[in-house]
Amino acid sequence: MIDASTVQTAAENASLITLAYTLLLSFVLSTLLAFVYQKTFRGLSYSRNYVQSIILISIIAAIVIQAVGDSLARGIGIIAAMAIIRFRTNFKDPRDTLFIFASLTAGISCGAYAFSAAILGTLTFSLVAIVLHYSPIGPNHYFDGMLRFNMPSENDNQMALETLMKSIVRPFL
Repeated sequence: MIDASTVQTAAENASLITLAYTLLLSFVLSTLLAFVYQKTFRGLSYSRNYVQSIILISIIAAIVIQAVGDSLARGIGIIAAMAIIRFRTNFKDPRDTLFIFASLTAGISCGAYAFSAAILGTLTFSLVAIVLHYSPIGPNHYFDGMLRFNMPSENDNQMALETLMKSIVRPFL
């Protein structure tokens, strides 16, 4: 019986259609993850670069897995090449790391032609993230605000603004 979600099980040279399907599915799944991250984010402001990274890292993972294929030598070569790259990003929230891992997992699953696992895993992760967002687990009712001003440094009104902000806002730096 043919699995409807599998284009190809494993091949040394995948067809262009298979590669396109793999990358497109990886993009769609990681976009869903980025959308769920955006909608369930709790904080002052999320980084647009981080949300884009969620999408892009899945595509990169799919390409890497496609390049490795079943070759152990290629796998070791790619790991050696990628060991040069260091991720020095400090995540403020462990949840951010989980979304990156979820996106990597979706990309790796697509690259390994495990489309059913990629789809079901991404949908399950997204659903659980949404449920947890609305559940009583974790902080529910807090509000932090951030107000940012851009004005010329030689402006006469700067001192008046600083005085006003110090009198109204609790921690003004």
